[in-house]
Amino acid sequence: MNPKISVLIRTKNEAKDIVKTLDLVMDQVLIPDEIIVVDSGSTDGTIALVEQYSAVKLITMRPEDFTFGRSLNIGFAATQADIVVALSAHAFPCDRNWLQHLIQPFADPHVAGVYGKQAPHADAYPPVERDYRSFYSDEPREQTNPNEPGDRAFSNANAAIRRQCWEKRPFDETLSGCEDVAWAWAILALGEKIIYAPEAAVYHSHNEPLRQVYKRTYRETLALQVLYGYDMGLRDAWKSWQQSVLADWQFILQQHKDRQWLLRSPLYRLFWTVGYLRPSLPAALWKPFSKQWKRQWARAAAPKEAGS
Repeated sequence: MNPKISVLIRTKNEAKDIVKTLDLVMDQVLIPDEIIVVDSGSTDGTIALVEQYSAVKLITMRPEDFTFGRSLNIGFAATQADIVVALSAHAFPCDRNWLQHLIQPFADPHVAGVYGKQAPHADAYPPVERDYRSFYSDEPREQTNPNEPGDRAFSNANAAIRRQCWEKRPFDETLSGCEDVAWAWAILALGEKIIYAPEAAVYHSHNEPLRQVYKRTYRETLALQVLYGYDMGLRDAWKSWQQSVLADWQFILQQHKDRQWLLRSPLYRLFWTVGYLRPSLPAALWKPFSKQWKRQWARAAAPKEAGS
């Protein structure tokens, strides 16, 4: 029996991209049975654009009630589909087979979730492009071990979830971010599988202002502290900033990127690192360098979807 599929898109001020995203979803070889948009207070005309699509179910929530987990739970509760696809409103499927590739692994009844590759846009900042390239490989992967941080990798920017598994473990509505990682950890502990399917690819990356870079990493770290008890020292931050800048420089030179980024990367990574450091202040000023923390942070710093 073919599973019923619902595509769930979260929006807030996505007028620039939502039409393209909806059109690409509707043009798939495997046509979804349902498309749901959960909007959390758009003021830029997003809602009017969505309302032009009679086949799209629109749900609105108050912005003051928004968390990433809560908006997802509202969308999941609004459908009886067997599989629910979570897609960022500004993530564009790379081809017409995206949805088919994302759904195929569910032929295994032990697969609870599947997430696809996120390819950076052609205009992505070099540090952003490097992050996405290093995290999202072209090799498929089966994740089964809840005690392995790498197996908890998951991203609701481009993912599909078996609804029965969501019923067992809804998303944590209290986290400031990383609700997808928390869900993956919980579902693996139940003995289920997660699949990384790189062929189910979308174009998705963010060229953010420096203040937004800081706010995103700060928000993610607050969630990671709740999940893992992460803590950063000042020397940890210095090492991480230094290594990231050096890796950026190497990437810029090898890939023949705009050499202005040899100067811009240190500032970009400064705001990026301070966001990770801030939740640990002031204790971070005297915390000794921890190699164990460094290994954990390398996984935590992977590019994620931090917005709707």
